Order: sequence, then C-alpha cells, then structure tokens
Amino acid sequence: MYAGANYHPHDWPKERWTQDIEWMRAASFNIVRLGHLCWDSFEPSEGNFTFEWFDEVMDLFHEAGIQVVLDIATRPAPTWLHKKYPAIDRTDTNGIRMEAQTRYMEDIGHPAFQEYAYKFAETLVCKYRNHPALYAFGLCNELGSGAPSYSREARDRFEAWLKDKYGTVDRLNRAWTTQRWSRKLSSFHDVVLPVSGQIHGAPERVLDMWRFYSDEVLAYMQGLSRIVRQFAPEARESTNHWSENPGYGFDYLKQYEEIIDLPGIGFYPGTNPEDRRALTAACFFMDHRIGELDQPIWCLEFQTGDFGGYASPRLAMRMYAYLSLVHRAQAVCAWTWRTMLGGEEQYVFGLVDHDGTPGWKYEEFKQIAEEFKLLQERGLPRQTSPQIAIAYSYESLKVMDGNRSYYKTDYTRQVLEAYEAIERANLDCNIVNLRSLRKDYKLLIVPGHAVMDTASAAAIRTFVEAGGTAVMTAYSAKVNEHNRVFDTPMPGGLSDVFGIRSGAFMRTRSHTPSENAGGLEKTELHLEREKPAILLGEQECQPEISYYEILEARTAETVASFTNTLEKSPAVTRNRYGKGEAIYVAIPADADFLSLLLDRLYPALGIQKGPVTPSGVVARSLEDGSLLCVNTTGIEQTIQLDREASGLLSGSRFADSLTLGAYEVELVTY
Repeated sequence: MYAGANYHPHDWPKERWTQDIEWMRAASFNIVRLGHLCWDSFEPSEGNFTFEWFDEVMDLFHEAGIQVVLDIATRPAPTWLHKKYPAIDRTDTNGIRMEAQTRYMEDIGHPAFQEYAYKFAETLVCKYRNHPALYAFGLCNELGSGAPSYSREARDRFEAWLKDKYGTVDRLNRAWTTQRWSRKLSSFHDVVLPVSGQIHGAPERVLDMWRFYSDEVLAYMQGLSRIVRQFAPEARESTNHWSENPGYGFDYLKQYEEIIDLPGIGFYPGTNPEDRRALTAACFFMDHRIGELDQPIWCLEFQTGDFGGYASPRLAMRMYAYLSLVHRAQAVCAWTWRTMLGGEEQYVFGLVDHDGTPGWKYEEFKQIAEEFKLLQERGLPRQTSPQIAIAYSYESLKVMDGNRSYYKTDYTRQVLEAYEAIERANLDCNIVNLRSLRKDYKLLIVPGHAVMDTASAAAIRTFVEAGGTAVMTAYSAKVNEHNRVFDTPMPGGLSDVFGIRSGAFMRTRSHTPSENAGGLEKTELHLEREKPAILLGEQECQPEISYYEILEARTAETVASFTNTLEKSPAVTRNRYGKGEAIYVAIPADADFLSLLLDRLYPALGIQKGPVTPSGVVARSLEDGSLLCVNTTGIEQTIQLDREASGLLSGSRFADSLTLGAYEVELVTY
C-alpha cells in the first residue's frame, strides 16, 4: 500500500527540497510522483539536457526511503519546439492556428512532435531506469485532455487513416452514405475533417473522425510504452490519462491490455461529497481504468483542494482515500504537495500552503499514510472476481453527444445510473468492451449502447446463448458501426435475442429539437405531457424519465408494464435465448428502477448482494473476513452487525451495530 504526493521540485529553490522531503518522510509517505509537466526543465533547448538538478532530487528521495513514479513529461511541449515547428500548434475548428497559451495545446499526432517527444522519452528512461528510487514510469500526463487539432496536417493524416480502414473510395462512400445531399467523394483526397467552426458534418463522418483522433492517442501512448518496455523492462508503467473526457478522450478499452501495466487515474470527486454524480463518476472511472486486468489501480493524482477551494470538509479527504480502496486502489498520491505560487493552478490548494507551512490537510494525509501501513496485512489492495459486467462504449459517447435532439439523456449519465444501481447493492463489477469480452460473468448490463457493431452484437448473442443474463436499456442498438440507423427491427442485430421490436417511442415532455426545422424559431415549452408509471410485480414506481420506447413483444414475455400510458406497453421484457435470458428495459438507465429490477434477478442468478448498509455507506468484505465501511455522507450513519466486533482504525468495540460519524470510516474485525 502506498501513500504520497505529487511534487514539483523545479518550482522551488533547492534549499527547500530537504525540508519538504523530511516532512513527507515524517508523514510516512512511501511514494512520490515527479517529473510531470516540465519537459523544458530537463531539456531547456534542443538536445541540451540538464539532469544534474534532478539527479539530486532522486537521490534525496532514495535516502528518505520514498519510491518514485517518474512521469515522462512530453506534454506540454516546450516553447522551443513550438517555435521550431509551428505546425505542432493546435488548430481550432475554424482553421486558425492557436498559440500555446496553456498546457495541452500541441498536436500529439504530428510526426515532428512525436519525433522529439519519443527522443526525450528515450533519453529520460535510459537516464533513470536503474536509479534505486525508481518504482515506475508514467506515460505522460492526462492524455485525452485538451482538444484535437483541426489542421491541414491532421486532415492529411485522417485521409491516410481512412485509406487504411476502407481501402477504396467506393467503400468509404457507402459507409458514409454520401449519396445523401450530393456529398459523394471522387477520391480520398476529397475528404475534409467534418467540423467547420460550429458546423458539424454528417454523423457517419464525425464518428470516424473521433475514431481517428482516438487511434492517434492510443498509438502515441503505445509508443511511450514501447520505449519503457524496450529500455527499462524491469520498471512498472502507469498513466493518469483522461480517456473519458467528453470533449476529447479516446477509446481506452480498445487497446488498454496492450499498453497498461499498472492502471492509473487522477481521482477527482470534487470537494463536495454531496455531489453524488461526481462521486459515482470518480469510482466508475476507477473501475473503467481497471477493465478486466485484475490489477490494483494507482491514484496518481488525488484531490486535496480545487480551483479556488481550499479543501473538502474535514475527514472527507480520508473518506475519499478509503473509498478508493473499496474500488481496488493500491496508492493515493495527493495533488498536490504544495500550493503553487503562480501559473495555471496557483489557486489549486495542496497539503502545504502557499507560504510553505503544512496545514491541517497535511495531518489528515499523514493519518491516511500511517493507516495504510496497518492495512497491508488485511488483504489490501482488494482482489476481486466480479460476477457483473457493465458494457462501456466510447463510440456511443461520441454518437450521442453528436445528436442531442434524439439522444436527450446523455450517455455518461446512463452508464452512471446503471453503475449506481450496482453500487447500492455493495457489489463489484467490471467495465468491459463488448468487442473483447474476456471473462465469465453471470450478468451483463448494456446501458444506452447506441452503437451496435457486428462484433458487439455477436458478443451479447454468445453471452446469452451460453447461459448469461443480459440487461439492455433504451437508446441501445440504434445505429450500426457506421453510425447509420438500422433498417432491421430494433434493437439492431439483436431483435431475435431479446424477442422484441422497438420502433415507436414517446417523449414525456414537450420536444423542441436543437435544429431549426422549417425556418421557424421554436419555443422550449417545458411541458410535462405524461409521467409514466411502471408496475413491476406488486411494486409501482414512477421513474424520472423524458423518453420511453413502445415495445412489441414477439417471443419475449412481459415482466413489467406501463400502467398509465395510452398503449400500456411493456416496460420490461424477458426472452429465453439459448441457455440464457435477454432482458430489455424500455426506459433509459435509471438507478432507482434498475435497483428494483436487479434485486429480483440476483437470487436466481446466484449473485449474493454485498453488506446491507444505509444509503451513502459503502462497504465490502475483505478476504480475511473483515468489513471495510465508508460513510460518504455528511451525517451520522449506523450499520447493523451480526455479532460483536472491533474497529481496527478506531480501537473501539461494537456489540451489534457500528455508528459512523460524517465521512468516517472503519475496518471492522471479528
């Protein structure tokens, strides 16, 4: 188990280093992350490497017994590289080259950038691969953040990518439906990036554009990984990428098993634990990064403050640390050690204040580090074998974001609603790519998976056929791999598996599209036209939805129905297919409703729910039989116990219940 901080020695006079490292040692820190965001501190001009200062830093941490995750800092690129090759500057959607005013304003797919970045990476790796303080290399900082470049050079690379994907322009024309509105291509050279200012081109083209940008990020990350594996095969490697970034991001699950050795993340739930969506998302992102690797995850950055926010409420930072342990973390590295005096994050507050004085957050993180020592013999980090998987699709994220008039419930929300339903049951799950489903599961949840390519459909079909239970929610399987709506009964490619046809749908509120149909400005009326109720067994509920699909049950049986709509159509259907069952839910993923439905499924599937806790208390049983409890709420909560127990962290004895104060945690031993 590891606890430490992100440290930026290049920001502080060397006379300060010894004091900072001593405070870290005194706080029981055993890991530090270094090197990120400072390429030009290592290479201030082309080919002029100045490692002497950093040699001293590495030696000091080794002497203190603190291991180092050394980031390969290729972003942001140094000013001298931007000046030598202006073509690596980002170009906006209007075709205007942008000066590198902030970080992440380089085109990482540009050959000139990659040439110099890989050269720097190789030099850095070879320099420190044998240093006794080194634990791992980081594959750059936050790949997937920022924005892509829409330059002519990027267009040329997009053309080459399309040639490789489609082979002939005829295949490209068919895939892109170019006969629509006279958009046929005579050659690959006719291709343009399908974004001009605020105007986006046809959906087929936009999806391919995002696939192209995603593949560039993956290829760049893989290039860094190859350098580490070639020149430092004994070193671990990790990265705090941001693949889930809705404005950029990349298809992490497509190639993560080839690139990632040690999953990593920046854990940023915010400074308000009451923001349940942010808290759920932070945990979901952790499970997404692990995928099916069966590896613990490293919180390479861990929130200590925020832009203009000094801290979370007292004890919430410690609570976040234990919540990360629930989700298989092995390390937490505070972002950041000392609050910056200037630059882009001068008011993102760290463990040490602007004047260099440790504050109360230092003491709270010290407590985390000292407690982590106690936990090493308690079966942590957690090793899990989830029986449940949730399908995640980067392509569906982009497709839904590109057509908000139809997909009014955004993709991330739908995935988080499904994930929240699992969380409420205190169960673990893996986040999976349908195209490469590698492990065995009893339950597969497919929330709002709009894009249903042939391989994904085959995976669901095979999973159910072999005896699994699949639960798919509305908005799923609407378009094929080219982002073209299916011309067969929906869910596309799977209508027979689910035994239904989904055709018509209803908006429960007045609908005003973002497009201006007919040249008349429309008014958003905000009318609620109906509030559908669903009868599931003997329980009726009214989920907060704006859309539902009118299902026609063919071979499927109706499990739940709408009770107050015109058609009183099925709300949930179940179809026997092969040895398994395919269940379709006619509404977008909703945590409340899915919790009711899944609670009815668990017993038959042989899935035992996790510990019973009040809402907002997360708990997991560890391998040694102890119980880790985390109160994520700002109020006192009581958990019932089945026998007498002790608290490892508090030293208290419990008769038949455990009461946790706001943001408190406990490891219950029997």
